[in-house]
Amino acid sequence: MNINERRWFFARTKRIMALFIQKPIFWNTSHYLTPSGALATSGYPKAKGYGYEEWNNSPRMLLTDGQQRYRVFHTEGLGVAPLDENAGQTFIFMTVSHAGIQQLVGIAGNAIGLSLDHYRPQREKIVQKLSLHDLWKDAWAIPNVQKQHQNSQRQFLKDWERDLHWIPNWMCPDDFYWWLEEPVTLDSRAITGKGKLLGMFGSYTALDLPTVGRLLDAIPVRQRKEKWTRLTDAIQCAPTRTLATEDMSDGSEPITTVLTRVNARRGQGQFREDLMQVWGGACAVTGMECREVLRASHVKPWAASTSKQRLDIHNGLLLSANLDALFDKGLITFDESGQMQISPRLDAKHREALGLPKPLRFAHKELAAYLKYHRDKVFQH
Repeated sequence: MNINERRWFFARTKRIMALFIQKPIFWNTSHYLTPSGALATSGYPKAKGYGYEEWNNSPRMLLTDGQQRYRVFHTEGLGVAPLDENAGQTFIFMTVSHAGIQQLVGIAGNAIGLSLDHYRPQREKIVQKLSLHDLWKDAWAIPNVQKQHQNSQRQFLKDWERDLHWIPNWMCPDDFYWWLEEPVTLDSRAITGKGKLLGMFGSYTALDLPTVGRLLDAIPVRQRKEKWTRLTDAIQCAPTRTLATEDMSDGSEPITTVLTRVNARRGQGQFREDLMQVWGGACAVTGMECREVLRASHVKPWAASTSKQRLDIHNGLLLSANLDALFDKGLITFDESGQMQISPRLDAKHREALGLPKPLRFAHKELAAYLKYHRDKVFQH
């Protein structure tokens, strides 16, 4: 999809897709690797002399779980935003206001918010796993932090211990976390039609897709590398519904498990990226390479799969949207050699219009058992 086609997509798409937010954070002059001593005019950073988001680009915020990599990061609260309903399908555009300008500094996609009370044990576990306690030295080295605590390191450490669990109040797959090499100055009127973007740390602005598209377009071409493409793709493939009640987390299982499961069920996140690798970024049938219309489809349906099968890359096909819909409804299937079988419910007129049948480009042996299940249980004979 070229730039003009992508702009058309964002401009014409009015449906609600996932949760997209513009979230103001505290300005930092050290590329968000450590607190920089910038002075705030409101909120927690003014009261304490620093903000937890000042470590958002630090390698200390990288969390690994087996072969999976995640990013934890911080923003101030989002109030009554529907975070649990959009776990794993929230996109945060982090912006700053300073020196009379407003800039985009980072984007997180397929994220899950951890600020609600039932996630506190998870936040505390993350703090321990990443050994974040000793970050206090970075903050205490800032003169204004010492000033705000009356030069009492004891008082500072008391506050630090009490609130440390708030640092990791977001998590997303590392592949969908992009901290910009250079902040991008934004023209609010061109993006939102208003003279200024929201600047209060404790608030947020919900964005529609056309506005998201204009934000992405504001990023200079020279900065649009792999993460820009991946995030743009994820946004265009974002779900059209909030999570079902049974899929929402109550905080009792590891948040990495929740995030992996939610994204895999929707054919998103690492499951989709792995299928992109297997199929060379192209439809398993047609070879079409337009990421925006490719879907990660489970062969053995999610509801019928075990936990292991749900994440098994061999239980997936990368299909264009029309073939994904036909496969999901059991109107097409494939035999063990990859030859397509078509349901008699799909009449000759539709077969001709779709140019079917067409085989899989290849059929690896690990796929065979899953395809047999699809032929036996899903396919409409």
